[in-house]
Amino acid sequence: MYLTFDIGTSSVKGALVGEDGRADRVERFSVGLYRGEGEAAWEAEPDEWWKALGECSRRLVDTASGPIRAAAVSGNGPTLVPVDRGGRPVGRAISWMDRRARDQADRISALLGFPLDPSFYLPKALWFLENRRADFARTARFFSCPEWAAYRLCGEACTYLSDPYYERYTWGGAAASGLGLDDSLFPPYCGPGRILGRVLPEASRETGIPEGTPVVSAFPDFLASLLGSGAVEPGIACDRAGTSEALNLCSAAPCADWSFLSLPHAVPGLWNISGGLSTSGKALEWYARAAGFPEDEETGARKVFRAAETSVPGARNLLFLPFLAGERAPLWRRDLRGAFLGLSVDHGPGDLARAVAESIGFGLRLTSQGLAELGHGMRLVRVSGTPARNAFLSRLKADILGLPVEVPELADCELSGNAAACAVALGDCGSLAEAAARLVHVETRFEPDPRLRREYDRLYGIFADAAAALIPFSERLVSKPRDAASDG
Repeated sequence: MYLTFDIGTSSVKGALVGEDGRADRVERFSVGLYRGEGEAAWEAEPDEWWKALGECSRRLVDTASGPIRAAAVSGNGPTLVPVDRGGRPVGRAISWMDRRARDQADRISALLGFPLDPSFYLPKALWFLENRRADFARTARFFSCPEWAAYRLCGEACTYLSDPYYERYTWGGAAASGLGLDDSLFPPYCGPGRILGRVLPEASRETGIPEGTPVVSAFPDFLASLLGSGAVEPGIACDRAGTSEALNLCSAAPCADWSFLSLPHAVPGLWNISGGLSTSGKALEWYARAAGFPEDEETGARKVFRAAETSVPGARNLLFLPFLAGERAPLWRRDLRGAFLGLSVDHGPGDLARAVAESIGFGLRLTSQGLAELGHGMRLVRVSGTPARNAFLSRLKADILGLPVEVPELADCELSGNAAACAVALGDCGSLAEAAARLVHVETRFEPDPRLRREYDRLYGIFADAAAALIPFSERLVSKPRDAASDG
């Protein structure tokens, strides 16, 4: 068995995956996301991640049907974890959603000669240096999310790097030292599918993982899900659904348009082109809270979907623009905000819920259609994450995207991707592509309904135009008014 974990924004997931790719069991435990100082600040508690990983692990280990041969961890990013000399977190981690490092991002972008988003690692590290000087003085090293967990397990520090190209989006190479950030702050790079070390006695006591179990280098979550969804052939895209959402297209070549992120695939020679939504599941959660759905055992998202099913496709000409925390690729507008469009006295709660649900499909289509127009067409989408288990949402995506949507048996595809890294590290497979082909199995396929194509084409055109039109209004809304007293 391969023991695999993924640290998400709202939960830590774990699974025991057999050598045939079938999961014996999947466990998950909730973790928090917290507001920091200011509207753009979002933080997480690394100790919560570790506690949740331990809870998952103990339940899995206690029920394992075979020996645990290796463990691997992926996780969300770019999330920055400052630690002291003992490896203990220095305060909260700065989440991938955090965009307070705007000034630092602008300065680093000018230095590097290409745009760097405030959410990326190096702007956050520089912000931490300039604004948390006492904490910075205690900091011995910066980790990203999954590498910190791997370090806790085996005591070996590394940064997952599947290709040297990623260095510009991690610690920035020579740029870091020019900003006053010493090289010793950043762990050395390590490729995926290698044995980093073995589970330490203390980590074994805290997690239940047998001491000496090999710990394997894995991936950031988006690369883990690409492998774990089987998106290892050009034209297949992985839709990573969760708090945020991104379409990651496997391509034979990068995209010439910088609006889309073109990054090397985990499989050498292939590329991952991506764009998506910063707040998809977060938008569903927001609407569930705003609608006053009572708290019970069901998630807020399921309540939204249940209400949405009482409406009709197109939500009676109502659109929602789900830009609740700015937007990354392909819009790259950090001040963009959301809106309902077409709201009338005839709309009811079901229509609003459906418009919010449909906005995820329309937001993803901004990426799929934009890439198709640039010669990077998609032929198939595989959905990963907890929302993949919701048939209503997967069917909705197929209809709006106009593409088949498939759901793997292990819908938390990061866990399968980590298993692929274990298979390579242990010599069970000769390559990551071979491992993905062996381990990934499709459970359900949704075909787009041709009867809805014209309606969703029409609404998407309005959605895309409205998103563009919303940009200047959003910028005016979020800009601070001038202090009247300062006008003299």
